[in-house]
Amino acid sequence: MDEFGPLSLQPYRGKGWFQQRRPNRLRATYTRPHGVRHLLAALDLKTNKLYGHASKTKKHADILRFFNVLRRRFHRSEKLYIILDNFS
Repeated sequence: MDEFGPLSLQPYRGKGWFQQRRPNRLRATYTRPHGVRHLLAALDLKTNKLYGHASKTKKHADILRFFNVLRRRFHRSEKLYIILDNFS
């Protein structure tokens, strides 16, 4: 299982062969008026299917809800091994 989000892009100056001067630009403001989405995803290695769940928050209740959805997809006799990659 892996999670992705929120993505925060930051601009930076590059280097090139052109003259070093500041172009007239408006600095980007990375405001997100509608918030961000978090994607929780799990890969079933047996069937090569990807299961995903998008949520507005990344709280323990969202993680448990996703685990319950995964548990319902498989028979109770099957063991599920969940590897949390860089997940706090």
